[in-house]
Amino acid sequence: MPVRFCVAGFLAIVLWTLVLVSTAGGAERAWYAYLAPVDACAGSADPAASARAQRRAITCLVNWARTQNRQTRLSQSHPLQHAAALKGYGVVSCRQISHTPCGSDVAGPVRRSGYEHARFGENLYVAALRSASARDVVSAWLQSPPHRANMLDPRFRDVGAALVRADDVFYDGAAVVWIAAFASPR
Repeated sequence: MPVRFCVAGFLAIVLWTLVLVSTAGGAERAWYAYLAPVDACAGSADPAASARAQRRAITCLVNWARTQNRQTRLSQSHPLQHAAALKGYGVVSCRQISHTPCGSDVAGPVRRSGYEHARFGENLYVAALRSASARDVVSAWLQSPPHRANMLDPRFRDVGAALVRADDVFYDGAAVVWIAAFASPR
């Protein structure tokens, strides 16, 4: 009887370990499965690419992830790009990596841009200038469940991305804040 108990206990531990290991591996594969190959989006792997090229690459990478999740592609929105830039300027001027810098309204920049939204979300990322590519930024967002949820939310229809310089704010020297704004119109 004690041998059967030990064998059953051992098998239960082995089974539990396999479940934990496969879950951990699955979690890693889950986010990585949404990351586009390096050559899928022009300029996405170049941290020295122009701001315009990086904005396009971020949109391309987000849409690639959405396609992998069987979601519709997001349309680029100039008002949301403006809203993203406004949020970036707020982050820089308040010196806070926050969705509500200086206590501001999270959706204020979207309203100021003229985009009448029914639903809104945003992702932020800060790094030293030329230290991270658009692909690095989107990779970090994919690894964060709340940021990945924004990118893959089936209710969003539009996206706007912006890069704002943040010299001597979060790092000694040149830095940049990336912002992606996601929304659906009313």
